[in-house]
Amino acid sequence: MLLETLKEFDWFNEPQRVRFDEDGMYVTSKYRTDFWCCARYDFRKDDGHFFFSYVLGEFCCDLDWEFNETKSFDQCGIMLRMDANNWFKASIMYENDEYPMLATSLTNEGFSDLATIPLPRGTKRVWYRLKKRKGCYIASYSLDGSEFMQLRKFYLIHDADDVKVGAYICSPQRDDFEAVLKNLQLS
Repeated sequence: MLLETLKEFDWFNEPQRVRFDEDGMYVTSKYRTDFWCCARYDFRKDDGHFFFSYVLGEFCCDLDWEFNETKSFDQCGIMLRMDANNWFKASIMYENDEYPMLATSLTNEGFSDLATIPLPRGTKRVWYRLKKRKGCYIASYSLDGSEFMQLRKFYLIHDADDVKVGAYICSPQRDDFEAVLKNLQLS
């Protein structure tokens, strides 16, 4: 990953530790961090770590995370954010220690949904792509970095021309989840 590319990015909720080497950016999340909204029950978590850049108009963001060990609900993926009540995320997520899921969550006006699909056991790297075309967002993923499968198309109720997009990581139930952001490209 080129460090020059990362100069246009900033942190929302800076993580516990960040370090760089030839493999990428190693990120360790803080304890009990997450992005989730449930206005009905007055439950809100907006303290996950989001490494973002502002984009204007149509865009394509590609990134991939590699991870070794995950525990329940650890997450690393891609995020689009307007504000605390309007955002989208897609990531790896384990509901138990054996079966990884690819989870997507769209939050509009403070209400998050959740959709999951199973991934093969032993998945340790996931590539993500998020595009905006004609006001529609398209999220895709890949397990090999070349063949992308569409996850979801969606709209934000309060969409704007300029949004924040980038990589996110959180660990709702522990403090030592580390993953490597291998690549991050925004065009």
